[in-house]
Amino acid sequence: MMDEKGFAFTPLAFLLMIPVIIVAVAFTGIVNDLNSISQIAIGGDVTYTIANNVYTSIGKGAQDSGRTAAYNASRYVIDNEAMRLTNPFHPSGTSKNYVTGIIVSGINSNVVATCLKLESETGRQIYVNNILIDSYNATPITSSDITIYQTEPFSYNVNVTKGINITVAQKGQNATVKTPITISVNIPLEGIEDPYIWVKTKDRRSDVIYQYPYYSYSNQAEYHFADTVSSTQLQHLFDCLNGTNNPTGIGPRPYYFPDPNGLTFFDRLEGKDSSADTIGARMTTFVVGDPLSEDYNGQQMSRVDHEYFKSVLGNETIKINGNILYDPWPTPAQFRLSTNYLNFFGLQRNY
Repeated sequence: MMDEKGFAFTPLAFLLMIPVIIVAVAFTGIVNDLNSISQIAIGGDVTYTIANNVYTSIGKGAQDSGRTAAYNASRYVIDNEAMRLTNPFHPSGTSKNYVTGIIVSGINSNVVATCLKLESETGRQIYVNNILIDSYNATPITSSDITIYQTEPFSYNVNVTKGINITVAQKGQNATVKTPITISVNIPLEGIEDPYIWVKTKDRRSDVIYQYPYYSYSNQAEYHFADTVSSTQLQHLFDCLNGTNNPTGIGPRPYYFPDPNGLTFFDRLEGKDSSADTIGARMTTFVVGDPLSEDYNGQQMSRVDHEYFKSVLGNETIKINGNILYDPWPTPAQFRLSTNYLNFFGLQRNY
């Protein structure tokens, strides 16, 4: 059988409903004919289809807007010169609040567009979080429904809480479905410009977050900076310093690598010097070219980014065949580390 909207009710499904029909007629007297049973079954199917589409649109909206939010937050810091000197996110609060706001807006746009289309196609009314979706101005998802966090350096997670009500109504009757589990999506951060480097360097140095490919972790972190030693270079330290080579014509953009003492993406948005977030979510890059040499009056700082900007002395050099190692910047600078990081990376003073 098929109703006026073209929903099929197969003979097999109909036979499976016969015991239900008999019980309903015998004990309640509410259901009086087979046609009404068919309408109930078909209506339930439409409700499920609508709820599933809305559920999917929430996840899709979070995925799409999550990447946009990361990009916009980075640009916000870079483009707002006056604000960032004191509090990069004044008066918007923390970077996570800023990112959450963009994600909420993106999810609402996706959900509302989906609901309005489904209402047009099915003749039903749809409520999300008890809000009737009857115009593009509806905002059923709020920031209290969203949680964002990092567990690793090169992505962050967006969670949309479970239990969001999706109600489908027609002719005074309605059915409500709750989202059964937390919707969780992972947002990649690679390719996003790092505002921390931009703001902290006097010449507005541009770095883009790309993951150092030779890092590994089994029982402990392995950086593989000195797997191969040539007459002039350490591999893969040179690869890390050279990063994405010289795409801007100004200089290389060093790779980023996991570092338990480093900074998360959100720390970098806020210009912090240290992190209180999960250790596994922190990352570090190197500062090449000694861009603040004038500010430091010739003193040599550690090239580990958060140490460089905190004026931690780079009292260790690395020598290969008696020659000090330099970075690949167009005007090369000595590559220097604090004793702490020389030991942390497992590097030697002389090769």
